[in-house]
Amino acid sequence: MDKWYQGLLEFAAKKYGFDVNTFKIEYGKTFNDPSREIFTFNKDGKKYIIDFEPDYIPQRRQTRAELDFIAYLADNNISVAVPLSANNSELCITYKNFNITVFEMVSGYFFDKNDPNKWNDRIFFNWGKLMGDMHRLAKDYKPSNKYIVPDIFDRNYTGWGSFFDCLKEYPDVYKVTQELLAEIQDLTKDRDSYGLIHCDIHPYNFLIDGDQIKLFDFNDNIYAWFALDIAVALYHGLDWGGKNDAGHDFTKEITENFLKGYLSANHLSDFCISKIPLFMKYRQICFLIETGSLLTN
Repeated sequence: MDKWYQGLLEFAAKKYGFDVNTFKIEYGKTFNDPSREIFTFNKDGKKYIIDFEPDYIPQRRQTRAELDFIAYLADNNISVAVPLSANNSELCITYKNFNITVFEMVSGYFFDKNDPNKWNDRIFFNWGKLMGDMHRLAKDYKPSNKYIVPDIFDRNYTGWGSFFDCLKEYPDVYKVTQELLAEIQDLTKDRDSYGLIHCDIHPYNFLIDGDQIKLFDFNDNIYAWFALDIAVALYHGLDWGGKNDAGHDFTKEITENFLKGYLSANHLSDFCISKIPLFMKYRQICFLIETGSLLTN
């Protein structure tokens, strides 16, 4: 281990009060890029995940805002990976060019579309209910003034417009994206339709533990429409878990039970619900750009 990486580890161990000897690389074999590896440590009989992310000012503010919101949800009995404060009471600390955050390891298992015990109506309902509970609580969330949570229209952060600039050399495709953005931007923003969302509650960002869905990875949380949060979840849920290897199609079961769960916890107007397909189309374009497959298919 390089000397400066050793310093990073020792700094984190001191601030969070854990034994360096319990530190483990769960994913990856070296410290070539700490932001792309998963590390854990043990403390007081519990296992924690520790993240090292490259530090720059916009991200530092976003990280602290993210953690503040997660702590708020945890205080209101939402099943999330709870952040651990360092010994200076901060939820995020910095060492040289890295932000350091720690979360309690959540228990449970990932979904399995081929196992009826790990992919069923109950899971779909509870998945939607978790999101509905979050949106209901988000309406009353008052972030600290020192934390900056970006809005989806913040061009500098999200690239609301600039994200699609790479498509300008393909005028027909670019025209479709601009029409889509214009339609979305004209939508009403009020307390019951627009607020702080997770924006990435797909099946690989939660674990299933009995009747609980335990959520993690809030890196994309942002102010946007609640319908967008639903659309992202359903887009990926249907893509990755819509049909099992035996050919069973879960499309109707996922959609109906997810929405039943959501509406049991939070009201959303019929108009907002009708815009979910629009946001699914938006998410599809974004995802295809991110994966580099939009213009190669």
